[in-house]
Amino acid sequence: MSNSIIGESEAVLTADAPGWQRAAHRIVNGAGFQWLVVAVIVFNAAILGLQTYDQLPGSVHRLIEPLDGLCLAFFVVEILIRMASYRFNLKQFFKDPWNIFDVVVITLGYLPWLRANPTALRMVRLARIARLARIMPDFRVLMNGLRIAAPPALSLLALTALLCYLYAVVGFMMFGRVAPQYFGNLGEAMLTLFTLLTLEGWNSVLYDLREVSPWALPYVISFLLIGTYVVINLVIGIVINSLERAYQDRDREAAHDPELADTINELQDVMARLERKLADLDAQRRTGGS
Repeated sequence: MSNSIIGESEAVLTADAPGWQRAAHRIVNGAGFQWLVVAVIVFNAAILGLQTYDQLPGSVHRLIEPLDGLCLAFFVVEILIRMASYRFNLKQFFKDPWNIFDVVVITLGYLPWLRANPTALRMVRLARIARLARIMPDFRVLMNGLRIAAPPALSLLALTALLCYLYAVVGFMMFGRVAPQYFGNLGEAMLTLFTLLTLEGWNSVLYDLREVSPWALPYVISFLLIGTYVVINLVIGIVINSLERAYQDRDREAAHDPELADTINELQDVMARLERKLADLDAQRRTGGS
């Protein structure tokens, strides 16, 4: 597995790959280049932040545009180097959705009509900073974990909605007349239960209901136990299990990586030749000694 901060280029180097493609592949997958990309993105984010301070001297604001242009030019060079690592095979290059995102964001920065609109231009510059998501360690693993967790999480969400609906109807029947600010109708009851789920101000709701009904304590406590502790723990369990599966999938993909398999085979061949040489040297020593 790679220890790089950015996922390695998925470009495949064939035996007849030209030297410039191999050089581009080494640059793209090099830690120094990757850290340079991170530094430029962070610097670009700092420039975008400076634009929000109107009290800065005019000379600083005049310097922002050229610096942003330099960052944009660097990103163009970066994309060209990454394309070179694919031997400019655009079909293979654009198979990665992140590559499409990068090219679109950088291209939009050069459109004249967009540069004439300050608000739209700032949004595009903000999208440039969002490229940091690609650089975050294990970001793809986390996204895969969320994808795996989506089906059971949706089922749990439906179960939670059903639980809130049942408690809302019961709450309307029990407290609708005595506490209309909380359970005056189905909508108010659902909103109150959602507030209880967040554990924000649940004690004030409980105290208000206890003043008007003896059933407030078992109603609120039972909902909190079922709706928060049980449901939240289930959500945590689903997320942890999904992330574990996502990491296992990544490890299996790495184990089946053709380049990694070739490297392992080469190392095994080298070890086998080394063992044979050591055995021959040992046999020669024994023959000379006898």
